Amino acid sequence: MKSIDKNRNLECPEDICSKGKRAWKVISGFLEESDLTYTGGCKTFYSPKEWRERGEDHGRQSLLVLVYDGGDVYSIFNPDDYNWDYESKLADKLIKYGLYIEQCTNWYSAVYRA
Repeated sequence: MKSIDKNRNLECPEDICSKGKRAWKVISGFLEESDLTYTGGCKTFYSPKEWRERGEDHGRQSLLVLVYDGGDVYSIFNPDDYNWDYESKLADKLIKYGLYIEQCTNWYSAVYRA
């Protein structure tokens, strides 16, 4: 089993709404179920407030921001290394809660209400 970065890198941001927390639960659960929890040492989840404070351009009005700068998370979501099977399975799980992921750049995406 790969190194699990749950301690800090997959934590749920504190200042997100209930839909954002639901998105985090679905995505982090999916990563764990798929044994894809290694982040390459990068923090994966940000609240929209944290994202705005960083000065980022996209995802500022989202429910949750998902960063994939390395590791397993990168291999699922980065468009240069996109895994359609994983993306499709995760999309199916999210839509059940009225959520979807929109790619912002090649290193982060944002979760919105469908």
